[in-house]
Amino acid sequence: MSSLAKQISVPIFSGQNYDYWAIKMKTYFQSQKLWEIVEEGVTLPEDSSTSSSAEKGKLENKKANDSEALYYIQTAVADHIFPRISVATSKEAWSILQKEYQGSAKAYH
Repeated sequence: MSSLAKQISVPIFSGQNYDYWAIKMKTYFQSQKLWEIVEEGVTLPEDSSTSSSAEKGKLENKKANDSEALYYIQTAVADHIFPRISVATSKEAWSILQKEYQGSAKAYH
């Protein structure tokens, strides 16, 4: 994790102004090189027994990045929103929030 990540606190989403929060979070993820993981997710191979050690290492790195991104999303939502995304991947959590709040009237209050 870069020193920038330690210095910047992520904005907290309370259920309002989703569109603004999402833009800020996307920018944050891009600065940490995590946006691709949030947007595309981690694809697990059907049979990892045939994967090379390099492929396994890449997969482990992607899983770690996914966990880091999920941590930032979980940290960036209010407690009443957290249960909806508590057991998701970063992509799933982002999609859940997007489906529920993007473009809704709640986003502009």
